[in-house]
Amino acid sequence: MAGYPTSTAAVSYDGGVTATRPKPSIGYQPNHVAGTPEVPGRMSLSRLTTTPARFRAWSIGLSLLAIISALLASIATAQFISATDKVQDNTGPVLISTQGLLASMAEADAANTAVFLSGEAGDRQQQRLYESALSRAPQQIEDIAAGIGDDEASHDSLKQIGSQLTEYARLTERARVNNLAGEASATTDLNAAIELVSGNNGMLDLAQAVTDRTQATLDDDIDAGLPVWIASLAMIVLTIVALLIAQRLLGRRTKRIINPLLLAATVCMALLGAWLLFAQFGRVVDLQTADDDAYDSIALTADLQTAAFEYKTAEAQAVIANDTLLLPLAADDDAIDDLLEALEAEADTAAESAAVSNLDRRWRRYLLTSLDVGVALDSGDTDAARTLAINDGNRDFNGFNTTVESVLLANRDQFERATASAENRVNWLRWGSIALPLLAAILILVGYQVRINEYW
Repeated sequence: MAGYPTSTAAVSYDGGVTATRPKPSIGYQPNHVAGTPEVPGRMSLSRLTTTPARFRAWSIGLSLLAIISALLASIATAQFISATDKVQDNTGPVLISTQGLLASMAEADAANTAVFLSGEAGDRQQQRLYESALSRAPQQIEDIAAGIGDDEASHDSLKQIGSQLTEYARLTERARVNNLAGEASATTDLNAAIELVSGNNGMLDLAQAVTDRTQATLDDDIDAGLPVWIASLAMIVLTIVALLIAQRLLGRRTKRIINPLLLAATVCMALLGAWLLFAQFGRVVDLQTADDDAYDSIALTADLQTAAFEYKTAEAQAVIANDTLLLPLAADDDAIDDLLEALEAEADTAAESAAVSNLDRRWRRYLLTSLDVGVALDSGDTDAARTLAINDGNRDFNGFNTTVESVLLANRDQFERATASAENRVNWLRWGSIALPLLAAILILVGYQVRINEYW
């Protein structure tokens, strides 16, 4: 029989005829029906070279690429979110709290000087202003310390400010008591207290050092996650290219133009890439806006406040010492004018521009009074100079100092809106960066499995 292994054996019949019959051989396996592929055994090495095996290898490889894309994208997104949260919760608030500390010290020192100049009679209203402003400073220092993280240099500066603040309060109180008693040492104590605030390496200098270090971290926060972001985009592009190649090879092998599940996986990866790309670009634009339109204005306002405070301090020292040589110079006013012009140039909203204009008017009002104080000192009328400095001068300066807060408020709101927008761009990405590539991996495995099932 055809296709039947046989052996022969002699058999004798009565007629003496010898015939043969088939005898199954050892290891016999029946042939497959013609036209069906022979299936290798599960442990057979030849199984690894079959088309289904190649399909399985492609599905695993493509799924791994999608999973690696998910890992890199999720790491990049986590870094984006962390850096954006830092800008929103730390970098901006630290700068604002630092400026608040400057405002408190300026108000406290101006009020204390007014109390001192009022002589033995004292000035209870200015004394209350002094005590209120001074009581705010420790909490502001704590707020700054909570926001600067592990920046040791900034923490050291804050420790020095805290120590100087305690010494300042001690000296001003002793100066006030001795002034009421008519002691000459009162002036020495007051000048020592003023030096702690505005002198070399005083509280103003140390606060500015914290501000400078905080500003320097903003650029790092904007660029955070960039290397991983680039790597994740490269991996996504590689996965998409591999999927397109796989689609073509699979189509040739199976005589089908498109595998719908592989196409869906490709779309998932393309969506992730586009989302990652536009979310990062939008985040950078938002943070850059916060930096250019709000953060820089906040820093300029801090510089203006410091310069104005130093101007007021020089005037107070001139009145206390009755020495016109200690009066602030025209160059000091020019520096403040430059800062006001820079603030006006930075203003990009009607509210901010109006606040800066009001700030300029407040400064001009105080400046006129300060010039009158200088004229009175030049003429030798010390009592008139003291009266002007205590009443009109102190009122006008406090008005300027309060207006600074309104400018700061407008800038802070703008900063918070920009950082909130940046945060919104990446918040949902943390889920999409995982869900989309994992969905793509599942679609890849299922898509190939459908084709594999057609072979076995």
